Amino acid sequence: MRRLWHKLKRTPLKERIYQALKVLNAQHRRLQQLLARLQERDKELFNACAMAKAWGDELHAILYANELAELRKLTKTVMASSLAIEQVILRLETVEQLGDAMVQLGPVVKIIQGLRGQLTNIIPEVALELDNVNKMLGSILIDIGEPREAEVVASEEALKVLQEAEVVAEQRLREKLPELPTPAAEKLPVVASSSSSVKGAEETLEERLLEYIKEHGGELLISKCASDLNVTPQEVRRAIEKLASEGKIKTI
Repeated sequence: MRRLWHKLKRTPLKERIYQALKVLNAQHRRLQQLLARLQERDKELFNACAMAKAWGDELHAILYANELAELRKLTKTVMASSLAIEQVILRLETVEQLGDAMVQLGPVVKIIQGLRGQLTNIIPEVALELDNVNKMLGSILIDIGEPREAEVVASEEALKVLQEAEVVAEQRLREKLPELPTPAAEKLPVVASSSSSVKGAEETLEERLLEYIKEHGGELLISKCASDLNVTPQEVRRAIEKLASEGKIKTI
């Protein structure tokens, strides 16, 4: 890139575009690095969610799944922004003369304005750098005197670029990231002993579970049972083990 611009006669216009390209390339690298970290975190949350599902821990599985859903929204925004910046860089690299600048810079400025708005609350440092680029390029548009009608066309083209970047980002994420695991709910057939009974007004979890088993004909869906009894799946499992050790139920 630097060699290309050395070959060209250095003018204030080309110098400003060159500086804008330096900043944009730096921000593109920053977004790519962030994207890599987000995808690594995605793997961690996915594995944690799958593990919680496997152990019947629906509460934590839901928490991990919700966090993963929010993370993927952020990942999509970052990826779409990165793709849009790539388009901006390509357009600026084709600017070799003033006529091209008039055609290319209008949409570029509008694209950067859109990206800045998307990233302000997510990555404020990148948004700030994009604002600086916008000022550089905006000064060029003032110098070359962009016609008013060109601004309308630029806005439409910028919107199209941003929308296409979002669509591509969504497609890539769908292809690259796995769906959340949804294994079948675990059923445990049990038989209550004829000698078992519920004692006392204040029932223990084991006693409540025993009644629950009887009411459901001996077929126990651990996740649903935990929800119905307002306890965790792990507590249900421990109660089952205790009842079985006391001979009050048999797993079959």
